[in-house]
Amino acid sequence: MGRFYGPESRLLVTGGGTGGHVIPALEIARAHRRRKSSPVFYAGGPGSLESRLSEASQIPFFPVSSGGVVGKSFTEKLEGLRKMAAGIPAALSILARVRPDLVIGTGGYVQIPVVVAARLKRIPIVLLEPNRIPGLANRLLGPLAARTVFPGKDSTGMGGIPVGEGVRGPEPVRERFSRTPSRILVMGGSQGARSLNRLMPEILGGLRNSAVWPIEILHQSGERWMEETRELYRSLGVPARVEGFLPGISGLLRDQTLVIARAGAMTIAELTGSGTPAIYIPFPHSAGRHQEENALSIERQGGGWYWSEDSLMEPEARIRELSEILGRPETLFSVARTAWHISPAVSSDEWLLALEKSTLP
Repeated sequence: MGRFYGPESRLLVTGGGTGGHVIPALEIARAHRRRKSSPVFYAGGPGSLESRLSEASQIPFFPVSSGGVVGKSFTEKLEGLRKMAAGIPAALSILARVRPDLVIGTGGYVQIPVVVAARLKRIPIVLLEPNRIPGLANRLLGPLAARTVFPGKDSTGMGGIPVGEGVRGPEPVRERFSRTPSRILVMGGSQGARSLNRLMPEILGGLRNSAVWPIEILHQSGERWMEETRELYRSLGVPARVEGFLPGISGLLRDQTLVIARAGAMTIAELTGSGTPAIYIPFPHSAGRHQEENALSIERQGGGWYWSEDSLMEPEARIRELSEILGRPETLFSVARTAWHISPAVSSDEWLLALEKSTLP
């Protein structure tokens, strides 16, 4: 057995499509750059979120074509498979050019051509699987990898979801949940969630006749729905700050009384890592319903609450429940502490340090 990630290792990360795939890849790349003198590269979709964020982080980026198959029509599946196949020669060319010693995939279809190419060139591969139910790409690629890393730590110390500096904050304090007004953040992920944008303003506005009012509302809507969501709050007479995208989210999280969010693995890692109590509303069409399992797991452990998206169609019931939650500061504090203790979040530097100690099977 030998080490596959050493002091001089050149690293290539790949993964994309959503923030849950892109952010861990970027954090791993940034940690490598902080810790090593050897270069790091990113391979992902052309014109994608990962390409924009890599450029902003000054991480050399290489585009690779790929396509999805889950939830697609027969014609779209064929096109997705064609793009994947076309991406393999491009990925082989990239690997020949940058000569990585290790490839780390963080999920999404775009990693498939890169991981396949790495296996053909006998470059060690590590996959990150942050969800309770593994995604299709990682299930297909698992046999090609030297190791797949899950949220829970294994016998070697590997595990967890790598997050940026400042996300894994100190244990929450009681005073945060007794201050007034309460602060609520609604966030539907990096691209927003239209159903939350349409339904949560009425539910939050329904708190005006309760003892927990006033509250400060911050709502991340996604850029394309920002004006629509702002107008809805205005039409309901509910004061709220609506932003398309909130950079530096980790600092904001530790300032919130409660967050209402989707249940992607990265969202859960950031929320629990910051010790923030949350109501998780999973995207009902996530592959394999993995977001639902993510949310239910957190609720079962006492680190948050689970609402189905369908339950938002009963606003009066949700208003009563939300009023009860906000009216119990001690419960909010207890849930926050539990979330912090069960969090899968681990600093990207610690994640790479554990990887350095790992050996090839």
